[in-house]
Amino acid sequence: MIEQSYKIVKIPITEIETWLREKYSLPSMLTDIRLEDKILIISFTESENALKEIDTPQTKKTSFKRRSPKKRNRMKTRGWLPVARITNSKGQQCTIYKPFVDALGKTNLAYEEQKQLVEQILKSNKNKPSEDSTLYYLENTLEYLKGVK
Repeated sequence: MIEQSYKIVKIPITEIETWLREKYSLPSMLTDIRLEDKILIISFTESENALKEIDTPQTKKTSFKRRSPKKRNRMKTRGWLPVARITNSKGQQCTIYKPFVDALGKTNLAYEEQKQLVEQILKSNKNKPSEDSTLYYLENTLEYLKGVK
């Protein structure tokens, strides 16, 4: 036969209420005490009128979903000289860098070759460019070159 021993601790609600009132500045009336999951919830209000208004929406339980931090697409541009700052056709402020201007300044390249050149330049500076990043630098540099000529 297995013996089990239990220790039971009984604390009157008035003691807990007194302790909370000493520690925090609380309203005058204790209105509600309940246990949800493993949390003791004690509600206080200033007057009975406030009690009637607060009791009605308690049926709704809200839970908050934590969002993961948004990943930012940052490219390493250390060592690249900025040629200009422009506002592109999409209204974004863009910095145009010298390696892209030098590589795309040649007019005999097809669009796919230009895209590969931009990707190579980004990779040479230890970046892992996505398709969108490659297009961003390509289109902004081409837009700058059209405006200069």
